[in-house]
Formats: sequence, C-alpha cells, structure tokens
Amino acid sequence: MDLQVPSATLAALLLATVRAGGFVALAPPFNSNGIPLPVKGALALALSLVVFPQLSGTLPEITAGFLVVSAVLEAVIGAALGFVVQVLFTAVQLAGDLIDLAGGFSLQPAYDPLALTTNASIGKLHYLLAITLLFTSGGHLLLVRGFATSYQGLPVGGTLPTDQLGSALVTAFSMMFLAALQIAGPMVAVLLLADVALALLSRAAPALNIFAIGFPVKIMVTLTLLGLTFPLLPPALDSLMETAVRAMTSLRSG
Repeated sequence: MDLQVPSATLAALLLATVRAGGFVALAPPFNSNGIPLPVKGALALALSLVVFPQLSGTLPEITAGFLVVSAVLEAVIGAALGFVVQVLFTAVQLAGDLIDLAGGFSLQPAYDPLALTTNASIGKLHYLLAITLLFTSGGHLLLVRGFATSYQGLPVGGTLPTDQLGSALVTAFSMMFLAALQIAGPMVAVLLLADVALALLSRAAPALNIFAIGFPVKIMVTLTLLGLTFPLLPPALDSLMETAVRAMTSLRSG
C-alpha cells in the first residue's frame, strides 16, 4: 500500500516548523543553551503540528519559489516574535544587573556556561527565578498560545509588517527599562543612601579607610535587603508576559 501525502500538507508542515524554529531559537525559556538542539527541534516540530492543520487549506499554489520565499519570511517572523519576548523577559535580569552595579557585585562577574557570557550573581539569580516563575505559573503555555494565535494576523504568504514590528520593539524596550527600574528601584535607593552614609562617615572621621570598609558594608546591605525585590517579581513577570502575548497577536500583515 502506497502512502501518499498531499503536497499542501507537507508545505504547511514545513513552513510552520520554520516559524516555530525561529521562535524557539530566541524566545525564553526555550532558547536556553541548557536545552539540547535535538530537543529544540522536537519542540519546534511539536508546535508546528499544532498549527499546520489550519494552514494546509489556505496556501496558494505550491511552487519552489513560493516555498523558498515563504520559508525565509516565516523564519524572520518567528525570530521577530521570539525577540520581542526575549526583550521583555530580559527586564528581570536587567533589574538584577542594576542591583549588582549599585551593590558592587558587578566588579567580579562569573562565567555562565549556559549563556556563554559573564554575568553578575544577582542578575543571574533574578533570571533563574524568572524562569522558575514562568514554568510554575504556566507562562510558557501563554507564550505558546500567543505563538499559535499569531497566524491570525500574520498568515503564511503575507508580508512582514516592519512598521508595526518597529513600534512593538520600541514599546518592548521601553517596558523593559521601566520594569527593571520598578523591580530594582527600592534596592538601588537603599544602596544610594548607603553611599551617602559612607560619604558622611568619611567626612566625619577622615582617618577611616572608607575604601576598605565601603564594599563589605554595601555587600552586607545588599544581601540583607535582597528579599525586597522578590515579591515584585511575580506581578512584574505576569505583566511582561501579557504584554509579549499582546505584541505577538497585534501584528497584522498588509
């Protein structure tokens, strides 16, 4: 018995896999280097199996040129959607980086073998907490739903809305910095007050070596009051992920 699969079905599966692959490559938490490449490929294929049935009946005539152009466009769309999510998700780590900078932890960054970069300790701690909260709250399922819904505004064969994408990226970067300041604001304010107190102490007692005691004091204050930022992470992460889903679903091709 010969098993024949319609060409439209194969083309829909291919194009859906390409967009899902671009999304998985850049969108957290799927873009972690701790996830092996075969697992990422299987995840992209699983996402494509969810959406490709609604695509097979909407594709125009299948030609080689159509497949090549559409595959490139789908990869760009998937990567753009994932990048928007990544920008918003980075706000949590940026908040930790601000605390590292104000508390003196950024002077000795540690190598992160998963991200292949050097990160300070508190910034990495916030990033890991955000990943944990994303899974425990079901936020990753919200991102998957947003990816599947993106086909309503960005169907296969449509054009890339560069103007809308640019506006979405500007909004995402603005929200990233705003959310980072909201999360790290209390800690940064406390550490700035600690700097002011140390400066007044150096004026009142010039014989003291402020450079010798300043960093240990700031590190102690940072570690003591670090819990001030933790209650702010869940609501901030929920707001950021909802914004990411709205950004994915609001894009409309011309």
